[in-house]
Amino acid sequence: MKEILEKINNSKKIAILSHINPDADALCSSIALKNIILNNFDFKQVDVFVDGNIGDLYDPIVRNEAINPTPFLKYDLFFVLDCPNISRTGKYAEIVNGDIVNIDHHETNEKFGTYNFVTKNVSSTCEYIYYLCQTLNLDLTNRIAKYLYQGIITDTNCFTSLAVKSSTHNAVSQLLKYKFDSEAIRLHYFKNNSMAKTILTTKAFKSMKIYKNQFLTMKIDYETYKKAGATYEDTLGIVDNGININGIEACAILIETEPNKINVSLRNKGKVDIASVAKDFNGGGNNATAAFQCSGDIKLIEKQVVEKIEPLLSEIETDNDLIF
Repeated sequence: MKEILEKINNSKKIAILSHINPDADALCSSIALKNIILNNFDFKQVDVFVDGNIGDLYDPIVRNEAINPTPFLKYDLFFVLDCPNISRTGKYAEIVNGDIVNIDHHETNEKFGTYNFVTKNVSSTCEYIYYLCQTLNLDLTNRIAKYLYQGIITDTNCFTSLAVKSSTHNAVSQLLKYKFDSEAIRLHYFKNNSMAKTILTTKAFKSMKIYKNQFLTMKIDYETYKKAGATYEDTLGIVDNGININGIEACAILIETEPNKINVSLRNKGKVDIASVAKDFNGGGNNATAAFQCSGDIKLIEKQVVEKIEPLLSEIETDNDLIF
């Protein structure tokens, strides 16, 4: 911890990077950390970089924040957030050429940093950054607390994720002492579905397949995605409809956002090692959530995922018997 403080104090130019196609946790942790550094240290240039489109859902996060400026040739320190490896930062991986502080909550993280703050025992990268601030005695502001709260509430799917622990609730209770509209945030993320997302969700339900009464898959093909006029943000959270079904221990959704480009998200109730499955496809995650991207035929990739998951299901004991 002392070394990190010294590094920040001795750095004038700092870059913060997160994963390609960022979700709220990636965006909020990056922007929160930028404001934490600017609020607690003097005379710092802090730049945030994220590769990928940021749609309407996340526009309120970045609306008043500068991201993706023209990078300097040299930075003194790099923070890489919510990424299992450097390649997940996309096109901005090429600017990383110095000491790295790696902060992540996924157990598949490759510990690639000069300094690694990686644990699966927190719900989100935003929660981890909150703890680091407490340990380092760094001051928060209403604005920073708002960002950290957004990252936690979205990455836990409104506190329903397996990753939620009592410490998560304790962190949130402290953040809620700051002044921001938490109710507006909950409504924005959980009561604000677009028509495109409704169409995709209907398609996903119609495509459901169940294996050994425990594992469920859903698919959304490119034709449906394109016809709905969907964006990446419209796909978020659809997978949770599968894991919410009684008796289902794990689920996967395959979404073809471009021809033969498949995004796969996995969810788990605790008995299936989905993180290792995602890692087999060069993805990552933890015991609750995992994901990967690949190219190919969506039906063939679905078959490959099922072949990885099915042997894990035989070890699960369950009293539930689903009939469809």
